[in-house]
Amino acid sequence: MDEESVQIIKHIAEKREELGDNLAELEQRVRYATDWRTYFARQPWLMIGASALGGLLLAALFTPARRCR
Repeated sequence: MDEESVQIIKHIAEKREELGDNLAELEQRVRYATDWRTYFARQPWLMIGASALGGLLLAALFTPARRCR
């Protein structure tokens, strides 16, 4: 192989390693962003309120309506 081919192969290997590092960092950020514990640790009262509101909405959806007489 000539010198140019060796440089291209090295460049591809470096970019592949960079891409692997970036992918690992992205995966870590997504895990952090989607973990409910993170949000609860930052703002516990907001999460408790959101949970209560969600429970009320679900109860309203699944409770049969009363008929007026």
